[in-house]
Amino acid sequence: MNARDLIAGVRRNLLLVILLAALGTGAGLGIGLLQAEEYKTTTTLFVSVAQGSQSSIDQRYQGTLFTQERVRSYAALVTTPTVTKPVIKALGLPLKPEELAQRLEVDVPVDTVLVNITARYGDAATVAKIANAVTTRLVGVVAELETPDRTQTSAIRVKVVRDAAVPERPSSPQLVLDIVLGLALGLVGGVGAGILREALDTRIHSAADLMRLSDQPVLAMVPKDPGAQAAPLVGDRFGPRAEAYRKLRTALRFIGVDQPAKVFLITSPLMGDGKSTTAVNLAGALAAEGAQVALLEVDLRRPALARMLGLVGEAGLTSVLTGRAELAEVAQSTSGPHRITVFTSGPLPPNPSELLGTQRMRDLLRRLAQNFDYIILDAPPLLPVTDAAVLVPAVDAAILVTRAKKTRRDELREALTVMETARGRVAGLVFNCGAAPTADRYGPYVHDVAQPAMRDAIGDRALPADGRAMRRGIPPVSGDRAVPPTHG
Repeated sequence: MNARDLIAGVRRNLLLVILLAALGTGAGLGIGLLQAEEYKTTTTLFVSVAQGSQSSIDQRYQGTLFTQERVRSYAALVTTPTVTKPVIKALGLPLKPEELAQRLEVDVPVDTVLVNITARYGDAATVAKIANAVTTRLVGVVAELETPDRTQTSAIRVKVVRDAAVPERPSSPQLVLDIVLGLALGLVGGVGAGILREALDTRIHSAADLMRLSDQPVLAMVPKDPGAQAAPLVGDRFGPRAEAYRKLRTALRFIGVDQPAKVFLITSPLMGDGKSTTAVNLAGALAAEGAQVALLEVDLRRPALARMLGLVGEAGLTSVLTGRAELAEVAQSTSGPHRITVFTSGPLPPNPSELLGTQRMRDLLRRLAQNFDYIILDAPPLLPVTDAAVLVPAVDAAILVTRAKKTRRDELREALTVMETARGRVAGLVFNCGAAPTADRYGPYVHDVAQPAMRDAIGDRALPADGRAMRRGIPPVSGDRAVPPTHG
Protein backbone atom coordinates (compact mmCIF):
# COMPACT_ATOMS: atom_id res chain seq x y z
CA MET A 1 0.00 0.00 0.00
CA ASN A 2 1.35 3.40 -0.98
CA ALA A 3 0.62 6.73 0.69
CA ARG A 4 -2.38 7.36 -1.54
CA ASP A 5 -3.87 3.99 -0.62
CA LEU A 6 -3.33 4.70 3.06
CA ILE A 7 -5.06 8.08 2.81
CA ALA A 8 -7.92 6.55 0.86
CA GLY A 9 -8.20 3.79 3.47
CA VAL A 10 -8.37 6.31 6.30
CA ARG A 11 -11.03 8.26 4.42
CA ARG A 12 -13.09 5.12 3.89
CA ASN A 13 -12.76 4.31 7.61
CA LEU A 14 -13.29 7.89 8.76
CA LEU A 15 -16.25 6.87 10.92
CA LEU A 16 -14.05 4.37 12.78
CA VAL A 17 -11.36 7.04 13.29
CA ILE A 18 -13.93 9.49 14.64
CA LEU A 19 -15.43 6.82 16.90
CA LEU A 20 -12.09 5.83 18.44
CA ALA A 21 -11.10 9.50 18.81
CA ALA A 22 -14.36 10.14 20.65
CA LEU A 23 -13.79 7.08 22.84
CA GLY A 24 -10.25 8.23 23.62
CA THR A 25 -11.48 11.71 24.51
CA GLY A 26 -14.19 10.25 26.73
CA ALA A 27 -11.69 7.94 28.41
CA GLY A 28 -9.34 10.86 29.09
CA LEU A 29 -12.18 12.90 30.53
CA GLY A 30 -13.34 9.98 32.66
CA ILE A 31 -9.86 9.31 34.02
CA GLY A 32 -9.45 12.97 34.86
CA LEU A 33 -12.77 13.18 36.66
CA LEU A 34 -12.20 9.95 38.60
CA GLN A 35 -8.76 10.95 39.86
CA ALA A 36 -8.58 12.33 43.38
CA GLU A 37 -7.00 15.75 43.84
CA GLU A 38 -3.33 15.61 44.72
CA TYR A 39 -0.92 18.38 45.74
CA LYS A 40 2.81 18.47 45.21
CA THR A 41 5.63 20.50 46.75
CA THR A 42 9.45 20.33 46.73
CA THR A 43 12.35 21.07 49.06
CA THR A 44 16.01 21.42 48.04
CA LEU A 45 19.14 20.45 49.97
CA PHE A 46 22.73 21.54 49.31
CA VAL A 47 25.48 19.11 50.30
CA SER A 48 29.07 20.30 50.79
CA VAL A 49 32.38 19.30 52.42
CA ALA A 50 33.68 21.30 55.38
CA GLN A 51 37.10 22.69 54.37
CA GLY A 52 39.52 25.18 55.83
CA SER A 53 39.84 28.60 54.32
CA GLN A 54 43.44 27.86 53.25
CA SER A 55 42.52 24.79 51.20
CA SER A 56 43.85 24.68 47.68
CA ILE A 57 41.84 24.64 44.48
CA ASP A 58 42.78 21.00 43.98
CA GLN A 59 41.43 20.11 47.40
CA ARG A 60 38.18 21.95 46.65
CA TYR A 61 37.77 20.01 43.37
CA GLN A 62 38.44 16.69 45.08
CA GLY A 63 35.92 17.63 47.77
CA THR A 64 33.26 18.38 45.15
CA LEU A 65 33.75 14.97 43.50
CA PHE A 66 33.52 13.31 46.92
CA THR A 67 30.33 15.20 47.72
CA GLN A 68 28.67 14.22 44.38
CA GLU A 69 29.32 10.57 45.17
CA ARG A 70 27.87 10.93 48.67
CA VAL A 71 24.79 12.80 47.39
CA ARG A 72 23.57 9.72 45.50
CA SER A 73 23.74 7.71 48.68
CA TYR A 74 21.84 10.33 50.63
CA ALA A 75 19.12 10.41 47.97
CA ALA A 76 18.58 6.68 48.41
CA LEU A 77 17.99 7.21 52.15
CA VAL A 78 14.90 9.37 51.60
CA THR A 79 12.51 6.45 51.00
CA THR A 80 13.93 4.13 53.68
CA PRO A 81 12.02 3.38 56.91
CA THR A 82 14.81 5.21 58.81
CA VAL A 83 13.37 8.43 57.38
CA THR A 84 9.69 7.62 56.77
CA LYS A 85 8.80 5.99 60.11
CA PRO A 86 9.69 8.98 62.31
CA VAL A 87 7.88 11.34 59.89
CA ILE A 88 4.67 9.26 60.02
CA LYS A 89 4.83 9.17 63.82
CA ALA A 90 5.55 12.87 64.13
CA LEU A 91 2.74 14.00 61.80
CA GLY A 92 0.27 11.24 62.70
CA LEU A 93 -0.18 10.21 59.07
CA PRO A 94 -2.55 7.31 58.27
CA LEU A 95 0.13 5.72 56.11
CA LYS A 96 2.57 2.86 56.24
CA PRO A 97 6.29 3.52 55.65
CA GLU A 98 6.18 1.96 52.19
CA GLU A 99 3.07 4.00 51.30
CA LEU A 100 4.79 7.22 52.28
CA ALA A 101 7.86 6.16 50.30
CA GLN A 102 5.68 5.86 47.19
CA ARG A 103 4.59 9.48 47.67
CA LEU A 104 8.18 10.75 47.74
CA GLU A 105 10.32 11.52 44.70
CA VAL A 106 14.04 12.29 44.87
CA ASP A 107 15.97 14.01 42.11
CA VAL A 108 19.71 14.67 41.96
CA PRO A 109 20.54 17.00 39.04
CA VAL A 110 23.57 15.84 37.05
CA ASP A 111 26.96 17.29 38.08
CA THR A 112 25.46 19.07 41.11
CA VAL A 113 25.44 18.55 44.86
CA LEU A 114 21.73 19.35 45.13
CA VAL A 115 19.00 17.00 46.31
CA ASN A 116 15.37 17.79 45.40
CA ILE A 117 12.76 16.02 47.52
CA THR A 118 9.15 16.15 46.25
CA ALA A 119 6.18 15.00 48.26
CA ARG A 120 2.65 14.22 47.00
CA TYR A 121 -0.47 14.15 49.13
CA GLY A 122 -4.17 14.92 48.98
CA ASP A 123 -4.02 17.96 51.29
CA ALA A 124 -2.04 21.12 50.54
CA ALA A 125 -1.00 21.96 54.13
CA THR A 126 -0.13 18.36 54.99
CA VAL A 127 2.03 17.83 51.90
CA ALA A 128 4.18 20.83 52.85
CA LYS A 129 4.60 19.44 56.37
CA ILE A 130 5.57 16.03 54.95
CA ALA A 131 8.22 17.49 52.65
CA ASN A 132 9.77 19.64 55.39
CA ALA A 133 9.64 16.79 57.91
CA VAL A 134 11.33 14.38 55.53
CA THR A 135 14.03 16.94 54.78
CA THR A 136 14.67 17.58 58.47
CA ARG A 137 14.82 13.88 59.20
CA LEU A 138 17.26 13.27 56.31
CA VAL A 139 19.59 15.97 57.60
CA GLY A 140 19.59 14.25 61.00
CA VAL A 141 20.19 10.79 59.55
CA VAL A 142 23.14 12.07 57.48
CA ALA A 143 24.65 13.65 60.56
CA GLU A 144 24.25 10.39 62.51
CA LEU A 145 25.83 8.33 59.76
CA GLU A 146 28.76 10.67 59.16
CA THR A 147 29.62 10.91 62.93
CA PRO A 148 28.83 7.48 64.35
CA ASP A 149 30.86 7.98 67.57
CA ARG A 150 29.66 11.62 67.98
CA THR A 151 33.19 12.65 69.01
CA GLN A 152 34.17 14.36 65.80
CA THR A 153 32.65 17.02 63.62
CA SER A 154 31.11 15.71 60.38
CA ALA A 155 33.01 16.56 57.19
CA ILE A 156 29.66 16.73 55.32
CA ARG A 157 27.34 19.65 55.66
CA VAL A 158 23.73 19.39 54.50
CA LYS A 159 21.80 22.64 54.31
CA VAL A 160 18.22 23.30 53.33
CA VAL A 161 18.24 25.95 50.59
CA ARG A 162 14.51 25.83 49.82
CA ASP A 163 11.70 24.94 52.19
CA ALA A 164 8.51 23.34 50.94
CA ALA A 165 5.72 25.84 50.33
CA VAL A 166 2.01 25.15 50.64
CA PRO A 167 0.80 24.61 47.02
CA GLU A 168 -2.00 26.88 45.84
CA ARG A 169 -3.58 24.46 43.36
CA PRO A 170 -3.56 20.68 42.90
CA SER A 171 -0.98 19.14 40.61
CA SER A 172 -3.44 16.50 39.42
CA PRO A 173 -5.75 15.71 37.84
CA GLN A 174 -4.84 17.80 34.77
CA LEU A 175 -8.17 17.58 33.01
CA VAL A 176 -7.17 19.37 29.82
CA LEU A 177 -4.01 17.28 29.45
CA ASP A 178 -5.94 14.07 30.05
CA ILE A 179 -8.50 15.00 27.37
CA VAL A 180 -5.81 15.97 24.85
CA LEU A 181 -3.87 12.76 25.48
CA GLY A 182 -7.04 10.71 25.18
CA LEU A 183 -7.91 12.42 21.91
CA ALA A 184 -4.39 11.91 20.53
CA LEU A 185 -4.32 8.24 21.49
CA GLY A 186 -7.81 7.77 20.05
CA LEU A 187 -6.80 9.36 16.75
CA VAL A 188 -3.64 7.26 16.53
CA GLY A 189 -5.61 4.13 17.36
CA GLY A 190 -8.32 5.04 14.87
CA VAL A 191 -5.87 5.68 12.05
CA GLY A 192 -4.02 2.47 12.86
CA ALA A 193 -7.27 0.50 12.98
CA GLY A 194 -8.36 2.05 9.68
CA ILE A 195 -5.07 1.14 8.00
CA LEU A 196 -5.21 -2.40 9.40
CA ARG A 197 -8.81 -2.81 8.31
CA GLU A 198 -7.93 -1.54 4.85
CA ALA A 199 -5.00 -3.93 4.61
CA LEU A 200 -7.20 -6.87 5.60
CA ASP A 201 -10.14 -5.79 3.43
CA THR A 202 -9.71 -7.38 0.00
CA ARG A 203 -12.91 -5.93 -1.48
CA ILE A 204 -12.66 -3.64 -4.49
CA HIS A 205 -13.82 -0.17 -3.47
CA SER A 206 -13.26 1.98 -6.53
CA ALA A 207 -12.66 1.88 -10.27
CA ALA A 208 -9.07 2.93 -9.54
CA ASP A 209 -8.63 -0.26 -7.49
CA LEU A 210 -10.03 -2.25 -10.39
CA MET A 211 -7.59 -0.72 -12.85
CA ARG A 212 -4.65 -1.44 -10.56
CA LEU A 213 -5.67 -5.08 -10.17
CA SER A 214 -6.22 -5.94 -13.83
CA ASP A 215 -4.86 -5.07 -17.24
CA GLN A 216 -8.37 -5.25 -18.68
CA PRO A 217 -9.99 -1.89 -19.50
CA VAL A 218 -12.82 -0.57 -17.34
CA LEU A 219 -15.55 -0.02 -19.92
CA ALA A 220 -17.99 1.77 -17.61
CA MET A 221 -18.55 2.75 -14.00
CA VAL A 222 -22.23 2.44 -13.08
CA PRO A 223 -22.98 4.61 -10.02
CA LYS A 224 -24.87 3.24 -7.06
CA ASP A 225 -28.60 3.90 -6.99
CA PRO A 226 -30.56 2.99 -3.82
CA GLY A 227 -33.65 2.29 -5.92
CA ALA A 228 -31.91 0.09 -8.47
CA GLN A 229 -32.80 -3.16 -6.69
CA ALA A 230 -36.51 -2.38 -6.77
CA ALA A 231 -36.32 -0.89 -10.28
CA PRO A 232 -33.25 -2.37 -12.03
CA LEU A 233 -34.14 -0.82 -15.38
CA VAL A 234 -32.93 2.72 -15.91
CA GLY A 235 -35.84 5.04 -15.31
CA ASP A 236 -34.15 8.37 -15.98
CA ARG A 237 -32.53 8.55 -19.41
CA PHE A 238 -30.69 11.68 -18.33
CA GLY A 239 -29.29 10.32 -15.06
CA PRO A 240 -25.77 9.08 -14.25
CA ARG A 241 -26.74 5.39 -14.58
CA ALA A 242 -28.16 5.88 -18.07
CA GLU A 243 -25.03 7.79 -19.07
CA ALA A 244 -22.86 4.95 -17.77
CA TYR A 245 -24.67 2.40 -19.95
CA ARG A 246 -24.32 4.72 -22.93
CA LYS A 247 -20.58 4.84 -22.27
CA LEU A 248 -20.55 1.04 -22.20
CA ARG A 249 -22.43 1.00 -25.51
CA THR A 250 -19.88 3.40 -27.01
CA ALA A 251 -16.97 1.30 -25.76
CA LEU A 252 -18.33 -1.79 -27.51
CA ARG A 253 -18.03 -0.06 -30.90
CA PHE A 254 -14.23 -0.10 -30.64
CA ILE A 255 -14.02 -3.85 -29.99
CA GLY A 256 -12.81 -5.53 -33.16
CA VAL A 257 -12.40 -2.74 -35.69
CA ASP A 258 -11.80 -5.09 -38.63
CA GLN A 259 -14.43 -7.59 -37.50
CA PRO A 260 -16.86 -5.79 -35.19
CA ALA A 261 -18.04 -7.89 -32.27
CA LYS A 262 -21.74 -8.69 -32.21
CA VAL A 263 -22.21 -11.40 -29.58
CA PHE A 264 -21.41 -10.33 -26.03
CA LEU A 265 -21.59 -12.47 -22.91
CA ILE A 266 -22.30 -10.62 -19.66
CA THR A 267 -21.12 -12.42 -16.54
CA SER A 268 -19.64 -11.76 -13.10
CA PRO A 269 -17.47 -13.55 -10.56
CA LEU A 270 -20.39 -14.30 -8.19
CA MET A 271 -24.12 -13.77 -8.05
CA GLY A 272 -25.43 -10.42 -6.90
CA ASP A 273 -22.89 -8.36 -8.82
CA GLY A 274 -25.50 -6.93 -11.22
CA LYS A 275 -24.83 -8.87 -14.42
CA SER A 276 -28.52 -9.22 -15.38
CA THR A 277 -29.19 -5.54 -14.74
CA THR A 278 -26.17 -4.67 -16.86
CA ALA A 279 -27.27 -6.97 -19.68
CA VAL A 280 -30.81 -5.52 -19.81
CA ASN A 281 -29.74 -1.90 -19.64
CA LEU A 282 -26.96 -2.40 -22.18
CA ALA A 283 -29.49 -3.95 -24.56
CA GLY A 284 -31.76 -0.98 -23.99
CA ALA A 285 -28.95 1.48 -24.70
CA LEU A 286 -28.08 -0.32 -27.94
CA ALA A 287 -31.72 -0.45 -29.04
CA ALA A 288 -32.16 3.26 -28.28
CA GLU A 289 -29.47 3.92 -30.89
CA GLY A 290 -31.52 2.10 -33.50
CA ALA A 291 -29.74 -1.26 -33.40
CA GLN A 292 -31.60 -4.57 -33.66
CA VAL A 293 -30.81 -6.26 -30.36
CA ALA A 294 -31.50 -9.77 -29.10
CA LEU A 295 -31.28 -10.38 -25.35
CA LEU A 296 -30.69 -14.06 -24.65
CA GLU A 297 -30.96 -15.49 -21.14
CA VAL A 298 -28.43 -18.30 -20.78
CA ASP A 299 -28.60 -18.37 -16.99
CA LEU A 300 -30.43 -21.68 -16.74
CA ARG A 301 -30.10 -21.92 -12.96
CA ARG A 302 -31.39 -18.63 -11.53
CA PRO A 303 -33.09 -16.78 -14.41
CA ALA A 304 -34.20 -13.20 -13.81
CA LEU A 305 -35.19 -11.62 -17.13
CA ALA A 306 -38.83 -12.74 -17.11
CA ARG A 307 -39.33 -11.13 -13.71
CA MET A 308 -37.38 -7.98 -14.57
CA LEU A 309 -39.10 -7.37 -17.90
CA GLY A 310 -42.52 -8.77 -17.10
CA LEU A 311 -42.26 -11.51 -19.72
CA VAL A 312 -43.44 -15.09 -19.98
CA GLY A 313 -40.88 -17.57 -18.68
CA GLU A 314 -42.59 -20.90 -19.34
CA ALA A 315 -41.01 -21.24 -22.79
CA GLY A 316 -37.63 -20.04 -23.95
CA LEU A 317 -34.06 -21.05 -24.76
CA THR A 318 -34.26 -24.55 -23.30
CA SER A 319 -37.39 -25.20 -25.34
CA VAL A 320 -35.41 -24.46 -28.51
CA LEU A 321 -32.31 -26.43 -27.49
CA THR A 322 -34.38 -29.52 -26.67
CA GLY A 323 -36.28 -29.29 -29.97
CA ARG A 324 -39.66 -28.51 -28.45
CA ALA A 325 -39.99 -25.08 -30.07
CA GLU A 326 -38.57 -22.84 -32.74
CA LEU A 327 -36.84 -19.51 -32.14
CA ALA A 328 -39.73 -17.48 -33.52
CA GLU A 329 -42.16 -19.26 -31.21
CA VAL A 330 -40.33 -18.32 -27.97
CA ALA A 331 -39.20 -14.83 -28.99
CA GLN A 332 -40.75 -11.97 -27.02
CA SER A 333 -40.45 -8.27 -27.66
CA THR A 334 -40.67 -5.21 -25.50
CA SER A 335 -43.09 -2.55 -26.70
CA GLY A 336 -42.29 1.08 -27.37
CA PRO A 337 -40.22 2.91 -29.97
CA HIS A 338 -37.06 0.88 -29.21
CA ARG A 339 -37.88 -2.80 -29.16
CA ILE A 340 -35.66 -5.56 -27.82
CA THR A 341 -36.19 -9.18 -28.79
CA VAL A 342 -35.90 -11.26 -25.64
CA PHE A 343 -35.40 -15.00 -25.29
CA THR A 344 -35.97 -16.05 -21.69
CA SER A 345 -34.43 -19.20 -20.24
CA GLY A 346 -37.55 -21.33 -20.37
CA PRO A 347 -37.93 -24.47 -18.22
CA LEU A 348 -34.87 -25.10 -16.04
CA PRO A 349 -32.94 -28.20 -17.20
CA PRO A 350 -31.08 -30.68 -14.97
CA ASN A 351 -27.87 -30.29 -17.02
CA PRO A 352 -27.37 -26.56 -17.84
CA SER A 353 -23.65 -26.68 -18.68
CA GLU A 354 -24.00 -29.70 -20.97
CA LEU A 355 -26.95 -28.08 -22.75
CA LEU A 356 -25.10 -24.79 -23.30
CA GLY A 357 -22.01 -26.56 -24.63
CA THR A 358 -23.84 -28.35 -27.44
CA GLN A 359 -23.38 -27.70 -31.14
CA ARG A 360 -27.07 -26.78 -31.25
CA MET A 361 -26.33 -23.83 -28.96
CA ARG A 362 -23.49 -22.60 -31.18
CA ASP A 363 -25.69 -22.91 -34.26
CA LEU A 364 -28.39 -20.91 -32.50
CA LEU A 365 -25.95 -18.08 -31.79
CA ARG A 366 -24.84 -18.02 -35.43
CA ARG A 367 -28.47 -17.81 -36.59
CA LEU A 368 -29.13 -14.93 -34.25
CA ALA A 369 -25.97 -13.13 -35.39
CA GLN A 370 -27.27 -13.20 -38.95
CA ASN A 371 -30.50 -11.44 -38.03
CA PHE A 372 -29.49 -9.01 -35.27
CA ASP A 373 -26.93 -6.26 -34.90
CA TYR A 374 -26.11 -7.27 -31.33
CA ILE A 375 -26.76 -10.36 -29.21
CA ILE A 376 -26.43 -9.89 -25.46
CA LEU A 377 -26.15 -13.04 -23.36
CA ASP A 378 -27.08 -12.88 -19.69
CA ALA A 379 -24.87 -15.68 -18.35
CA PRO A 380 -24.44 -17.24 -14.88
CA PRO A 381 -21.55 -16.15 -12.65
CA LEU A 382 -18.17 -17.67 -13.48
CA LEU A 383 -16.94 -19.03 -10.17
CA PRO A 384 -19.84 -21.12 -8.78
CA VAL A 385 -20.61 -23.00 -12.03
CA THR A 386 -18.98 -23.72 -15.39
CA ASP A 387 -21.90 -22.58 -17.58
CA ALA A 388 -20.41 -19.21 -18.52
CA ALA A 389 -16.96 -20.69 -19.15
CA VAL A 390 -18.52 -23.16 -21.60
CA LEU A 391 -20.06 -20.29 -23.57
CA VAL A 392 -17.03 -17.95 -23.55
CA PRO A 393 -15.37 -19.50 -26.66
CA ALA A 394 -18.65 -19.28 -28.60
CA VAL A 395 -19.08 -15.50 -28.27
CA ASP A 396 -17.18 -12.59 -29.73
CA ALA A 397 -16.29 -11.07 -26.37
CA ALA A 398 -17.18 -11.32 -22.69
CA ILE A 399 -17.84 -8.48 -20.24
CA LEU A 400 -17.09 -9.10 -16.58
CA VAL A 401 -19.29 -7.18 -14.12
CA THR A 402 -17.84 -6.41 -10.69
CA ARG A 403 -19.61 -4.78 -7.76
CA ALA A 404 -18.13 -2.13 -5.47
CA LYS A 405 -17.49 -3.28 -1.89
CA LYS A 406 -18.55 -6.83 -2.76
CA THR A 407 -16.23 -8.29 -5.37
CA ARG A 408 -12.90 -9.28 -3.83
CA ARG A 409 -9.49 -9.14 -5.44
CA ASP A 410 -8.96 -12.89 -5.47
CA GLU A 411 -12.44 -13.40 -6.99
CA LEU A 412 -11.61 -10.99 -9.81
CA ARG A 413 -8.29 -12.70 -10.50
CA GLU A 414 -9.89 -16.15 -10.41
CA ALA A 415 -12.69 -15.09 -12.78
CA LEU A 416 -10.20 -13.66 -15.28
CA THR A 417 -8.16 -16.85 -15.00
CA VAL A 418 -11.25 -18.92 -15.78
CA MET A 419 -11.86 -16.85 -18.92
CA GLU A 420 -8.24 -17.12 -19.95
CA THR A 421 -8.28 -20.88 -19.41
CA ALA A 422 -11.46 -21.13 -21.53
CA ARG A 423 -9.63 -19.18 -24.26
CA GLY A 424 -12.26 -16.51 -24.24
CA ARG A 425 -11.88 -12.91 -25.29
CA VAL A 426 -12.50 -10.39 -22.51
CA ALA A 427 -13.79 -7.07 -23.80
CA GLY A 428 -13.34 -5.40 -20.42
CA LEU A 429 -14.79 -4.79 -16.99
CA VAL A 430 -17.84 -2.99 -15.67
CA PHE A 431 -17.61 -1.49 -12.20
CA ASN A 432 -21.10 -1.62 -10.74
CA CYS A 433 -22.53 0.35 -7.79
CA GLY A 434 -19.57 2.71 -7.54
CA ALA A 435 -19.63 6.11 -5.86
CA ALA A 436 -22.21 8.35 -7.49
CA PRO A 437 -20.74 11.39 -9.27
CA THR A 438 -21.28 14.76 -7.69
CA ALA A 439 -23.82 17.10 -9.25
CA ASP A 440 -21.25 19.76 -10.10
CA ARG A 441 -19.26 17.26 -12.20
CA TYR A 442 -21.91 17.01 -14.90
CA GLY A 443 -23.87 20.13 -14.11
CA PRO A 444 -27.13 20.67 -15.98
CA TYR A 445 -26.30 18.08 -18.64
CA VAL A 446 -27.30 15.23 -16.34
CA HIS A 447 -28.97 16.34 -13.16
CA ASP A 448 -31.09 19.33 -14.10
CA VAL A 449 -32.53 18.30 -17.47
CA ALA A 450 -36.23 18.93 -17.83
CA GLN A 451 -37.51 17.77 -21.20
CA PRO A 452 -41.04 16.44 -20.68
CA ALA A 453 -41.78 16.33 -24.39
CA MET A 454 -38.85 14.00 -25.07
CA ARG A 455 -39.72 11.82 -22.09
CA ASP A 456 -43.29 11.51 -23.37
CA ALA A 457 -41.91 10.34 -26.70
CA ILE A 458 -39.78 7.69 -24.95
CA GLY A 459 -42.71 6.48 -22.89
CA ASP A 460 -43.32 6.22 -19.17
CA ARG A 461 -45.73 3.37 -18.53
CA ALA A 462 -45.90 1.18 -15.49
CA LEU A 463 -45.97 -2.59 -15.55
CA PRO A 464 -49.08 -4.41 -14.28
CA ALA A 465 -49.63 -4.05 -10.54
CA ASP A 466 -47.77 -7.17 -9.48
CA GLY A 467 -44.60 -5.62 -8.09
CA ARG A 468 -43.02 -4.88 -11.47
CA ALA A 469 -41.09 -1.63 -11.50
CA MET A 470 -41.77 1.40 -13.64
CA ARG A 471 -39.21 1.90 -16.34
CA ARG A 472 -38.37 4.08 -19.32
CA GLY A 473 -36.40 3.30 -22.43
CA ILE A 474 -37.35 -0.41 -22.34
CA PRO A 475 -41.18 -0.36 -22.15
CA PRO A 476 -43.20 -3.33 -20.93
CA VAL A 477 -44.43 -6.12 -23.13
CA SER A 478 -47.80 -5.84 -24.81
CA GLY A 479 -50.08 -7.92 -22.63
CA ASP A 480 -49.30 -11.34 -21.27
CA ARG A 481 -48.53 -12.98 -24.61
CA ALA A 482 -45.23 -12.48 -26.36
CA VAL A 483 -45.00 -10.21 -29.38
CA PRO A 484 -43.04 -12.04 -32.09
CA PRO A 485 -40.05 -10.25 -33.54
CA THR A 486 -40.33 -8.55 -36.89
CA HIS A 487 -37.42 -10.59 -38.20
CA GLY A 488 -35.51 -13.77 -37.39
